[in-house]
Amino acid sequence: MTLRMNSLAGVALVVIMAACASKPPQYERIAPTSNPTTEIDRTDQMLREALDRQVDVLSPKNFADAEKALNKAKEQKARGKSNEDILQQVSYARGWLNEANSKAEIAQTSMKDITDARGGAVRAGAPHLFPREWDKADKQLQSITSSLEKGRLGPVEKKGNDLVTYYRDLETASVKKSYLSAAEENIKAAKKEHADKKAPRTYELAVMKYENAIKLINSDPRNNVAIRSAADDANRESVHLLEVAQKVNAGNTEDLVLTAERQQRQISSLRNEYSSTSQELEQSQKQLSEADKQRMQLEQARAELEKTRALNETAEKIRGQFKPNEAEVFTESGKLMVRLKGLQFPTNQATLGPKNQALLKKVQTALSDVEPSKITVEGHTDSTGSPDRNTILSEERAQAVEHYLVTNGAIDEEKVEAVGMGSDDPISDNTTAQGRAQNRRIDLVIETE
Repeated sequence: MTLRMNSLAGVALVVIMAACASKPPQYERIAPTSNPTTEIDRTDQMLREALDRQVDVLSPKNFADAEKALNKAKEQKARGKSNEDILQQVSYARGWLNEANSKAEIAQTSMKDITDARGGAVRAGAPHLFPREWDKADKQLQSITSSLEKGRLGPVEKKGNDLVTYYRDLETASVKKSYLSAAEENIKAAKKEHADKKAPRTYELAVMKYENAIKLINSDPRNNVAIRSAADDANRESVHLLEVAQKVNAGNTEDLVLTAERQQRQISSLRNEYSSTSQELEQSQKQLSEADKQRMQLEQARAELEKTRALNETAEKIRGQFKPNEAEVFTESGKLMVRLKGLQFPTNQATLGPKNQALLKKVQTALSDVEPSKITVEGHTDSTGSPDRNTILSEERAQAVEHYLVTNGAIDEEKVEAVGMGSDDPISDNTTAQGRAQNRRIDLVIETE
């Protein structure tokens, strides 16, 4: 199909040929050694950020294709498919998202007022407070954005102003409903009890507070600080109105009720003054205790930060002593991880050949700069063969590495432990030869404290 992009600013028409709905016209392949989980999470975040920019409504088709590709990647990962297949779908998702972002930028130029109005309505909660009206508006918007994706600007010019007004009205109505629905209901309930006649001063004050908040919202529904303050006044006064109405209907006069309230406030004020000295002293003690607690937390945070920095520096130093095909060095849960990719054993054997010993010699040199407090040598196999045999074989290989390190003085015997993990912790797909090769490995888990 042919996708056309045309902006009001006079951008030249660009025609891009797309192969099919599942494959974007342009995309960048992700390196096959990348972690699928990390890349999926990163793309998920990219989609969420695009949602915040309303890309899903400005370029709905491309955005939907991006979501489909990412969901397919997640499904493939859940079914244990190869990293290559998973990462390909992730790259498709990013390609479609790039298309959506590009089209959204063009649409944004011609739909600036619409997107601003819609964004305000979203923040005000219109999709939940007025779902039917919201669906009606978004259907009109989808029609406009679909036309823009195809390069047609007529719909936005014809329907744009009406849609802006519709979204802004929804925003205003939503703000009123969110902030003042309780006050409105309380005033109606009080009027049913004839509070407007039996407690006119309290009733008029509650209505005035409510109407002031309404006027403030109508003038600027995005003035959140002022609206919140006015709405709090209106809600508080409406509750007070109900309380006064209840007491008046019980046989009291409004004057008597308001006088009793004033006296109660005076008593409360005297009590507060009487207890203020002891409260201030108690508060000072609490503040001192909290300051000590915060200082301890800050010291702990600094210690953790320093530990993390030192660990990363050590990892970087060790990483520089190996070639990429020999070992991967990274940190995980406060520990150093050295994945010996280049350490290969003969099939069903745990014998260290000359090539393995040469690599372990590098490990020995690297460990001399670390001063590890403990090393766990983890042996891993692929899923070929029986689980029991795999566990035994992985432990034998781990013990061979442990024996080398201890014998050659890389670490004291009491500080190293060999563990056979079998095939329980794969890092790649066991259905492919490449994946099985990656799963047959030795990991060194190094603790430095």
